[in-house]
Amino acid sequence: MIEQGVGRVLVIGAGLGGLTLAHALVRAGIDVRVYEADDGSGERFQGYRIGLAQLGLAALRASLPPRLHELVEITSGSLTGPGLMFDEQLTVLSRDLDGPAAEARAMDRQVLRRILLGDLGDRVAHGKRLKGFAEDAGGTVTARFSDGTEATGEVLVGADGGNSVVRRHLVPEVGLVDADLCGAMGRTPITDRFLELVPGRGTMVKGPGVTLMLGRMQFGREPSAAAAELAPGLDMPYRDSYVRWVLLVPPDHPAATDTGDARELVLDLIDGWHPDLRDLVRSADMSAVGRSKVYDRPMPSWPVGRVTLLGDAAHLTLASGGNGAATAMQDAVRLCARLAEAGRGERSLASALAEYQDDLLERGNAAVEVGKQAQKRFVPAADGVTR
Repeated sequence: MIEQGVGRVLVIGAGLGGLTLAHALVRAGIDVRVYEADDGSGERFQGYRIGLAQLGLAALRASLPPRLHELVEITSGSLTGPGLMFDEQLTVLSRDLDGPAAEARAMDRQVLRRILLGDLGDRVAHGKRLKGFAEDAGGTVTARFSDGTEATGEVLVGADGGNSVVRRHLVPEVGLVDADLCGAMGRTPITDRFLELVPGRGTMVKGPGVTLMLGRMQFGREPSAAAAELAPGLDMPYRDSYVRWVLLVPPDHPAATDTGDARELVLDLIDGWHPDLRDLVRSADMSAVGRSKVYDRPMPSWPVGRVTLLGDAAHLTLASGGNGAATAMQDAVRLCARLAEAGRGERSLASALAEYQDDLLERGNAAVEVGKQAQKRFVPAADGVTR
């Protein structure tokens, strides 16, 4: 039985969802500590530009202090204009692709994460790789880290991504589900020539057996300059605006098992395509070309205790229009609201976490399905026919 009250919340993982939760809890007057496995010396490769629509933007507005929220807004980019579809020679096939709502904004994932780290100070500890946890008889939960240290709180939240250690301990029977999709991505500094490829919210290029997705990340204001004015002391490197590109291939394509250099792989796959497309890939920032296998996973319920999940740890989704990030941010706001109710004595902590879990699974598994449907629309089979 979980007794009433919240006390300290331990958040495992300093990604977008975990940091949004931390800010929301601070605003609600709830003690929070965030533990991140990375040592904090660099940036994680988790993609580049994401689009956030109304629900994701509302979650940031509800969670962040005003100066950081203003920084998010001023550095974000437009997602207006037509969604185009070309063939590999840039012949227009459609000017009316589905896209985000009018109020959606483009954001750089790494810039957004740096903003979310702002104002949290020593509430965030880096180099803390979780080994396990245990709920204690005294009404607390203790996290154990690989460096031999421990942390104790009243609630532990696994916000540690698709390979979540918390999930593996909490729901060990659930594994990743291969989404039958492979992708390579990169970012290329913006030029007038490359901007013509993405005049609106996004561009899809349909080639034989592969799909190239393009999206522009034009900062409303260069992030380091904006941070110096609005949030002095926030660590924000200089950022150039860019075009983000993602090449998607189906599992039966020979390239799906290729382990070679990502840039050369993409150039091989688009051999004979329009020179503007090949030069876009050829001009990519070498530090920003990556390749990965893609997974998704729905989740069942688990026994309600003092440990819960958030974001990709609970509902790993295929990348589609900021779907995963926005869902994680909604998780954060809703979990904070339930914990605040328990903290005010309006309900028990057990009922708060149970209600949150029901809501989490309903929305999260729906988000997984949204990603699956997007895959069917965007990814051709090896014979070139869209599935």
